[in-house]
Amino acid sequence: MKYTEKYQIEYSDCDENQHLKIPVMIDLFMQVSEHQLDKGHAGIADLLKRGLGWVVTQYQIKISSLPKPGEHVILSTEAAGYNRFFEYRDFGIADQDGNSLVQVHSQWIMFDLKKRKLTAVDEKMMHDFDVPLLQKMPRFPRLRPLDKYDEKRQYRVRYDDLDINHHLTNSHYFNWFIDMFDRDFLKTHLIQTIDIKFDKEVRYGQVTYSCMTLSKEPVKSYHAIENEDGKEQAVCEIGWRKI
Repeated sequence: MKYTEKYQIEYSDCDENQHLKIPVMIDLFMQVSEHQLDKGHAGIADLLKRGLGWVVTQYQIKISSLPKPGEHVILSTEAAGYNRFFEYRDFGIADQDGNSLVQVHSQWIMFDLKKRKLTAVDEKMMHDFDVPLLQKMPRFPRLRPLDKYDEKRQYRVRYDDLDINHHLTNSHYFNWFIDMFDRDFLKTHLIQTIDIKFDKEVRYGQVTYSCMTLSKEPVKSYHAIENEDGKEQAVCEIGWRKI
Protein backbone atom coordinates (compact mmCIF):
# COMPACT_ATOMS: atom_id res chain seq x y z
CA MET A 1 0.00 0.00 0.00
CA LYS A 2 1.39 3.38 -0.99
CA TYR A 3 1.74 5.97 1.76
CA THR A 4 1.94 9.69 0.95
CA GLU A 5 2.55 12.96 2.74
CA LYS A 6 2.48 16.56 1.59
CA TYR A 7 5.59 18.65 2.19
CA GLN A 8 6.72 22.20 1.45
CA ILE A 9 10.34 22.57 0.37
CA GLU A 10 12.20 25.04 2.59
CA TYR A 11 15.21 27.21 1.75
CA SER A 12 17.23 25.24 4.29
CA ASP A 13 16.50 22.07 2.27
CA CYS A 14 18.20 23.48 -0.82
CA ASP A 15 21.66 24.35 -2.11
CA GLU A 16 22.82 27.74 -3.36
CA ASN A 17 21.23 27.02 -6.75
CA GLN A 18 17.89 26.53 -4.97
CA HIS A 19 17.65 22.83 -5.74
CA LEU A 20 16.74 20.23 -3.13
CA LYS A 21 19.95 18.79 -1.65
CA ILE A 22 20.44 15.07 -2.25
CA PRO A 23 21.20 14.28 1.44
CA VAL A 24 18.04 16.15 2.46
CA MET A 25 16.06 14.21 -0.14
CA ILE A 26 17.27 10.92 1.33
CA ASP A 27 16.37 12.10 4.84
CA LEU A 28 12.86 13.02 3.64
CA PHE A 29 12.42 9.52 2.26
CA MET A 30 13.51 8.02 5.58
CA GLN A 31 11.05 10.30 7.35
CA VAL A 32 8.03 9.34 5.26
CA SER A 33 8.97 5.65 5.49
CA GLU A 34 9.26 5.89 9.27
CA HIS A 35 5.85 7.54 9.51
CA GLN A 36 4.28 4.68 7.57
CA LEU A 37 6.06 2.02 9.63
CA ASP A 38 5.09 3.74 12.88
CA LYS A 39 1.44 3.35 11.99
CA GLY A 40 1.97 -0.43 11.71
CA HIS A 41 4.06 -0.71 14.90
CA ALA A 42 7.19 -1.46 12.88
CA GLY A 43 9.02 1.84 13.27
CA ILE A 44 12.37 2.54 14.91
CA ALA A 45 11.06 2.49 18.48
CA ASP A 46 9.27 -0.83 17.98
CA LEU A 47 12.27 -2.50 16.32
CA LEU A 48 14.70 -1.23 18.95
CA LYS A 49 12.72 -3.08 21.60
CA ARG A 50 13.53 -6.25 19.65
CA GLY A 51 17.17 -5.29 19.08
CA LEU A 52 16.59 -4.83 15.36
CA GLY A 53 16.92 -2.08 12.77
CA TRP A 54 16.39 -1.49 9.05
CA VAL A 55 19.54 -1.04 6.93
CA VAL A 56 19.55 -0.06 3.26
CA THR A 57 21.90 -1.98 0.96
CA GLN A 58 21.19 -0.38 -2.42
CA TYR A 59 19.46 2.61 -4.03
CA GLN A 60 18.56 3.22 -7.67
CA ILE A 61 17.46 6.84 -8.13
CA LYS A 62 16.13 8.65 -11.21
CA ILE A 63 15.66 12.41 -11.07
CA SER A 64 13.57 14.31 -13.62
CA SER A 65 13.58 17.57 -11.67
CA LEU A 66 14.62 18.69 -8.19
CA PRO A 67 12.04 20.86 -6.38
CA LYS A 68 12.89 24.38 -5.22
CA PRO A 69 12.09 26.45 -2.10
CA GLY A 70 8.39 27.10 -1.58
CA GLU A 71 7.24 24.24 -3.82
CA HIS A 72 4.59 21.91 -2.45
CA VAL A 73 5.38 18.29 -3.19
CA ILE A 74 3.99 14.84 -2.44
CA LEU A 75 6.38 12.37 -0.79
CA SER A 76 5.51 8.71 -1.23
CA THR A 77 6.75 5.30 -0.18
CA GLU A 78 5.59 1.75 -0.72
CA ALA A 79 6.89 -1.66 0.32
CA ALA A 80 7.23 -3.31 -3.10
CA GLY A 81 8.00 -6.88 -2.05
CA TYR A 82 10.19 -9.18 -0.01
CA ASN A 83 11.99 -12.50 0.04
CA ARG A 84 13.79 -14.39 2.80
CA PHE A 85 16.42 -11.75 3.55
CA PHE A 86 15.53 -8.61 1.60
CA GLU A 87 12.71 -6.09 1.57
CA TYR A 88 12.21 -3.82 -1.45
CA ARG A 89 10.82 -0.34 -1.00
CA ASP A 90 9.98 2.38 -3.53
CA PHE A 91 10.02 6.12 -2.87
CA GLY A 92 8.94 9.11 -4.89
CA ILE A 93 8.54 12.85 -5.06
CA ALA A 94 5.77 14.34 -7.18
CA ASP A 95 4.61 17.91 -7.68
CA GLN A 96 1.21 18.97 -6.33
CA ASP A 97 -0.39 17.94 -9.65
CA GLY A 98 0.98 14.41 -9.30
CA ASN A 99 3.76 14.71 -11.90
CA SER A 100 6.74 12.54 -10.97
CA LEU A 101 9.96 14.39 -10.09
CA VAL A 102 12.02 11.65 -8.43
CA GLN A 103 11.71 7.85 -8.50
CA VAL A 104 13.62 5.52 -6.19
CA HIS A 105 13.94 1.74 -5.87
CA SER A 106 15.73 0.40 -2.82
CA GLN A 107 16.78 -2.84 -1.15
CA TRP A 108 16.83 -3.32 2.64
CA ILE A 109 17.79 -5.88 5.24
CA MET A 110 16.68 -6.33 8.83
CA PHE A 111 19.75 -5.97 11.05
CA ASP A 112 20.49 -7.52 14.45
CA LEU A 113 21.97 -4.55 16.33
CA LYS A 114 23.73 -6.69 18.94
CA LYS A 115 25.25 -9.30 16.63
CA ARG A 116 25.83 -6.67 13.86
CA LYS A 117 24.55 -8.98 11.13
CA LEU A 118 21.45 -9.44 9.02
CA THR A 119 18.53 -11.56 10.13
CA ALA A 120 15.66 -13.09 8.19
CA VAL A 121 12.73 -10.87 7.23
CA ASP A 122 9.82 -10.83 9.67
CA GLU A 123 7.12 -12.55 7.60
CA LYS A 124 4.32 -11.54 9.97
CA MET A 125 5.31 -7.89 9.58
CA MET A 126 5.32 -8.27 5.79
CA HIS A 127 1.85 -9.87 5.95
CA ASP A 128 0.53 -7.08 8.19
CA PHE A 129 1.70 -4.48 5.66
CA ASP A 130 0.31 -6.57 2.77
CA VAL A 131 3.77 -6.83 1.17
CA PRO A 132 3.94 -9.41 -1.63
CA LEU A 133 6.38 -12.33 -1.45
CA LEU A 134 8.63 -12.17 -4.52
CA GLN A 135 9.65 -15.26 -6.45
CA LYS A 136 12.50 -13.42 -8.17
CA MET A 137 14.81 -10.76 -6.80
CA PRO A 138 14.49 -7.34 -8.48
CA ARG A 139 17.53 -6.46 -10.54
CA PHE A 140 19.78 -3.61 -9.53
CA PRO A 141 22.85 -2.46 -11.47
CA ARG A 142 25.99 -4.43 -10.64
CA LEU A 143 28.32 -1.87 -9.15
CA ARG A 144 32.02 -2.58 -8.85
CA PRO A 145 34.79 -0.30 -7.63
CA LEU A 146 37.35 1.02 -10.09
CA ASP A 147 40.90 -0.28 -9.86
CA LYS A 148 42.09 3.28 -9.31
CA TYR A 149 40.41 6.64 -8.64
CA ASP A 150 41.68 10.04 -9.73
CA GLU A 151 40.92 11.84 -6.47
CA LYS A 152 40.73 10.91 -2.79
CA ARG A 153 39.81 12.90 0.29
CA GLN A 154 40.01 11.81 3.91
CA TYR A 155 37.08 12.00 6.34
CA ARG A 156 36.52 10.91 9.91
CA VAL A 157 33.13 9.71 11.14
CA ARG A 158 31.89 12.12 13.80
CA TYR A 159 29.28 11.51 16.48
CA ASP A 160 26.71 13.66 14.65
CA ASP A 161 27.19 11.54 11.51
CA LEU A 162 25.66 8.47 13.20
CA ASP A 163 22.10 7.21 12.95
CA ILE A 164 20.01 5.19 15.39
CA ASN A 165 21.72 1.98 14.18
CA HIS A 166 25.05 3.39 15.45
CA HIS A 167 26.72 3.72 12.05
CA LEU A 168 27.13 6.40 9.39
CA THR A 169 23.67 7.50 8.26
CA ASN A 170 23.11 6.70 4.59
CA SER A 171 22.31 10.27 3.56
CA HIS A 172 25.73 11.40 4.77
CA TYR A 173 27.55 9.36 2.13
CA PHE A 174 26.22 11.83 -0.43
CA ASN A 175 27.76 14.76 1.44
CA TRP A 176 31.15 13.11 0.97
CA PHE A 177 30.50 12.34 -2.70
CA ILE A 178 29.29 15.82 -3.60
CA ASP A 179 32.10 17.45 -1.63
CA MET A 180 34.56 16.00 -4.18
CA PHE A 181 33.37 18.41 -6.90
CA ASP A 182 34.40 22.02 -7.28
CA ARG A 183 31.80 24.76 -7.00
CA ASP A 184 31.82 25.65 -10.72
CA PHE A 185 30.86 22.09 -11.66
CA LEU A 186 28.02 21.97 -9.13
CA LYS A 187 26.67 25.34 -10.30
CA THR A 188 26.47 24.10 -13.91
CA HIS A 189 25.39 20.46 -13.53
CA LEU A 190 22.45 18.57 -12.05
CA ILE A 191 22.20 14.93 -11.03
CA GLN A 192 20.05 12.68 -13.23
CA THR A 193 20.72 9.22 -11.85
CA ILE A 194 22.29 7.67 -8.77
CA ASP A 195 23.17 4.03 -8.24
CA ILE A 196 24.74 3.18 -4.89
CA LYS A 197 25.53 -0.05 -3.07
CA PHE A 198 26.45 -0.14 0.63
CA ASP A 199 28.82 -3.04 1.27
CA LYS A 200 30.01 -2.59 4.86
CA GLU A 201 28.87 -0.32 7.64
CA VAL A 202 31.00 2.71 8.53
CA ARG A 203 31.39 3.17 12.28
CA TYR A 204 32.13 6.00 14.71
CA GLY A 205 35.70 7.34 14.69
CA GLN A 206 36.61 5.45 11.54
CA VAL A 207 38.91 7.21 9.07
CA THR A 208 37.63 6.78 5.52
CA TYR A 209 38.42 8.05 2.05
CA SER A 210 35.94 9.43 -0.46
CA CYS A 211 37.26 8.45 -3.90
CA MET A 212 36.16 9.79 -7.29
CA THR A 213 36.82 9.63 -11.01
CA LEU A 214 34.89 11.96 -13.33
CA SER A 215 34.15 11.01 -16.93
CA LYS A 216 33.35 13.89 -19.32
CA GLU A 217 31.39 12.17 -22.14
CA PRO A 218 28.86 11.28 -20.93
CA VAL A 219 29.24 13.24 -17.72
CA LYS A 220 29.35 10.52 -15.11
CA SER A 221 31.16 10.24 -11.79
CA TYR A 222 32.39 7.06 -10.15
CA HIS A 223 32.72 6.99 -6.37
CA ALA A 224 33.76 4.74 -3.53
CA ILE A 225 34.11 5.00 0.21
CA GLU A 226 37.25 3.14 1.29
CA ASN A 227 38.68 2.33 4.70
CA GLU A 228 42.31 2.90 5.63
CA ASP A 229 43.26 -0.47 4.12
CA GLY A 230 41.76 0.49 0.76
CA LYS A 231 38.76 -1.85 1.11
CA GLU A 232 35.57 -0.42 -0.35
CA GLN A 233 32.61 0.09 1.97
CA ALA A 234 30.28 1.69 -0.58
CA VAL A 235 30.31 2.09 -4.36
CA CYS A 236 28.34 4.70 -6.29
CA GLU A 237 27.81 5.93 -9.86
CA ILE A 238 26.19 9.31 -10.57
CA GLY A 239 24.93 10.50 -13.95
CA TRP A 240 24.89 14.26 -14.55
CA ARG A 241 23.39 16.70 -17.03
CA LYS A 242 24.54 20.20 -17.81
CA ILE A 243 22.14 22.98 -16.79
